[in-house]
Amino acid sequence: MDADVIGLNEVTRTLLERVLREPWVRRSYTASAITKPEGSFGNLLLSKITPVTIDYIEQPGDGRHSHVATLNLSIGGRQLKVAVCSTHLTAFPWLMEGRRRTQLAHITAAMAAAEVDVACVMGDFNFHREAENASIPQGWAELPAVVSLGPTWDLSRNAMLPHYLPLRNLYNGFGLGERFGWPSPMRLDRVLVHGASATCDPGAARIFADQPVHERARGRPPLPQTGRELSEAHRNLPWEEYLHPSDHFGIFFELKL
Repeated sequence: MDADVIGLNEVTRTLLERVLREPWVRRSYTASAITKPEGSFGNLLLSKITPVTIDYIEQPGDGRHSHVATLNLSIGGRQLKVAVCSTHLTAFPWLMEGRRRTQLAHITAAMAAAEVDVACVMGDFNFHREAENASIPQGWAELPAVVSLGPTWDLSRNAMLPHYLPLRNLYNGFGLGERFGWPSPMRLDRVLVHGASATCDPGAARIFADQPVHERARGRPPLPQTGRELSEAHRNLPWEEYLHPSDHFGIFFELKL
């Protein structure tokens, strides 16, 4: 997609090593990675625009770090300082809503202290309910063009989700049926901006990486979330029948300054 800035969550050391070997990354991007012990994951930020600074922000409560790339841009003869943050807030519905609110307030306050013209926070916010929008700090707002894209996590569209989640999990009602499960689909991934001059025109945002990796899986009907077919048949499927690029869909957007 030739994006100016790329933010990736849950990056393992194996994936990081592969990304850093890619010729297009080595040729065009500055990489900022927050690594974790082998077997865990971290956060990766890639910028085609050489950052002036990169700052690391520790997230309260989970030991993770977000990081912020500050970019100097010349727009119509005017110099603008833009900060872009890649973040991944703590998961789990209900119980972690307070922690996510605290984390987001901490990240946005740190960015506001940098005194930039435009700030953007993007990533997996893990907002399981739209009511969590109340956690968005004053002065920050979602991009309407991104909101209109809808869900980025959908059990009915992503065959990998029922494959790798436990047979009895929160999202299928612990095997008791859909009416006991957590609502799906969800807009877990968000983009927040601060600065009146930052907009995104309708049509300048889109979902990507929402299709199976292999053509053999495309057009496959939605998978059951419980029952014998999931526990017996689906668990034995070859990867060509279910593998997606991620459990989340990707968001591409053009920030107009």
